[in-house]
Amino acid sequence: MNLFDKLATIIKDRKVRLPSLPSKPPMLRVSLGNQSTGRAIVFSVALATVVVATGIFFAVRDVASSHWDWPEAGAEYNLPQKMGTQLAKYEDGTESHTLQINLADGVRLDKLWLKNLSLGKSGLTNAFEINRTSGVTGAMVNVGQFTIINSSAPTLDWANMEIGTVVLSAYVDGHTNAIVIDSTISQLIIDSDRGSGTYVAENSVVDRIVINTNGDTGAFIGEIIVDNVTTTTGAWDFDYMKIGILTLDNTNKFGNGTGINSASAVFNSSIKSRSITDNLVDTPLKIQ
Repeated sequence: MNLFDKLATIIKDRKVRLPSLPSKPPMLRVSLGNQSTGRAIVFSVALATVVVATGIFFAVRDVASSHWDWPEAGAEYNLPQKMGTQLAKYEDGTESHTLQINLADGVRLDKLWLKNLSLGKSGLTNAFEINRTSGVTGAMVNVGQFTIINSSAPTLDWANMEIGTVVLSAYVDGHTNAIVIDSTISQLIIDSDRGSGTYVAENSVVDRIVINTNGDTGAFIGEIIVDNVTTTTGAWDFDYMKIGILTLDNTNKFGNGTGINSASAVFNSSIKSRSITDNLVDTPLKIQ
């Protein structure tokens, strides 16, 4: 007798019984008490949903309103990042419309192009400023080529620069050129685009432009172009720069109406250059 025959003999007519299931499963009932209690619970749930949704809405709104995309005025941008953060209001409580560009330590930019911008706000000393952040020492904004065309301002005051070649041909309402010739100044060339980007700000009205370098290494920019940047009030105050070639051509005008015997454009003696071409033209001008 094989295994299967043995199993058949053992089982024969025995029956295997399975537990039976009820034809209709019992229903789970939850009592909410009387009708008013149920309404109170529904109202509470609805109210909580509204409160949570409102909180989420305002949180998202606050995050969105506190960030600006390059190059919207009223914010500071830590280039190469293009998302900005809102600047604080002025002391009189009015909103700031300054375009502030912070150059991260060692940052490389291929080109910074500022064009068709209108600057100036009453009460601000400078309308266009290039400098280094307070506490940073020794750092410079290094620029291969700096070209300014079709632009104007009441006054200009530049200092603390090293320039390979400088060409000055603007019309000015009086000027002082105290640039020192120094044959040891090298011609700065910044050609590599590796790890760099191009940044353009155009067609906008802003209170002022502020460019700061934020680290001891400085910043490196292949080319800065300033094209049709006009200023109603405030100075162009540039400091702490090393430039390969600086061109301020005869399409530019600077003057505050004080006459040619009072300098509206000042190039201080802390500027050193290997090659200087001075074709500045003194002529009565008042930029407003």
